[in-house]
Amino acid sequence: MSGYILCQLKRAEIPYYIENISTNIYSIEELCYYFYHNIYLLDESILNEHLCDWIRKEFGLEKLYRRLYKVLEEDMGTGEFILAVFKEINYLTHQEFKKLNEQISLLEQQPKILREKKKGDYLVENKMYVNAVKIYENALLKEDNEGLGEQFRGGIYHNMGCAYLHLFQFEEAAECFLKAYQFLHTKQVLSHYLMACCMGNPEEFSGICNRMGASPQMQEEIKEKLKEAGETVEEPQNQELGKCLEGFIKEYHRSTGF
Repeated sequence: MSGYILCQLKRAEIPYYIENISTNIYSIEELCYYFYHNIYLLDESILNEHLCDWIRKEFGLEKLYRRLYKVLEEDMGTGEFILAVFKEINYLTHQEFKKLNEQISLLEQQPKILREKKKGDYLVENKMYVNAVKIYENALLKEDNEGLGEQFRGGIYHNMGCAYLHLFQFEEAAECFLKAYQFLHTKQVLSHYLMACCMGNPEEFSGICNRMGASPQMQEEIKEKLKEAGETVEEPQNQELGKCLEGFIKEYHRSTGF
């Protein structure tokens, strides 16, 4: 994709608000940029009649409006919808769109609850923690019709705990990690639970460790990690702590594949 794309149409007087990234879109070019860089977030909450109406009202693109409505009515899929928008301003080369469409096709083949979790993970990676928590909560309400199992549900709780940690909501994080541990029963998740407890309630840390059967070695490892990160509740912008938290999900992905 080229480095610069000139705006070919006027800016909208009324922006299109995308809730999951808390962003206003003012032009077709901005909309294309969002589509291209956020494929995990593209769903019916964005690709809907409201977006079609906004495109017609703000830019007068009647032909595109009719095409997008047809895509929605005939349930042609995400790829067909965004292709129509890209074509309007020649946003991508043929090869770029082909590659993107392959990614979307693979994504659409995945179970809905898995796509929802990946959406939450994507938001965490992009530091949109409040929205990530909402997505994870929504995913937990969905039925696991594909039989992904307890490990998958535990993974959602684990990653939601990571999002809460980034928000320095230690009690909520600990609750999520504890639920994850009840599903997964791994040393890794137990360590994350105890770390959240130590951050939020250091006075009770030893007692919680004893109740959970954590070895003295694990307790010392947790204290050492937090010491290295320079963790204090009064310093929420601590970069080393941020790196420590970001490693939680990556470490979990490597060990589980979810």
